[in-house]
Amino acid sequence: MEDATRDQIRQNASRMDIRDLVRELTRSVGATVVQTMAGVEDRTLPRGWAKPDGPDPGPVTEARLRLGYRVWKTLEMAEGRNVALAWLMGANPRLGDDLPVLCIQQQNREVVGAAEAFIDDTYAV
Repeated sequence: MEDATRDQIRQNASRMDIRDLVRELTRSVGATVVQTMAGVEDRTLPRGWAKPDGPDPGPVTEARLRLGYRVWKTLEMAEGRNVALAWLMGANPRLGDDLPVLCIQQQNREVVGAAEAFIDDTYAV
């Protein structure tokens, strides 16, 4: 993936309206994965955040959502939806065998490097 594309994804993740971001993320990976990324217990919150008159995610939750979007979009554009979703939900040796979706929840920025290493085919630990 070209650096310009990665830069655009990073910019979109930080500038996009949070409701639009959550709406796109929920359509792409489903409310349960978005809920897990965000680290919330209420399964209805992702759909609520996507509504114009819905509740606002708090700052920590918003940061998690933006990180999740960045990782998702990076993978999805390079590898397609199915591979990206499998990668998010599978144990990852670059992340100490943690699930990337949980690393997003913990705001572990190493998840971005692990995603980029995967698409660049430099995945060996």
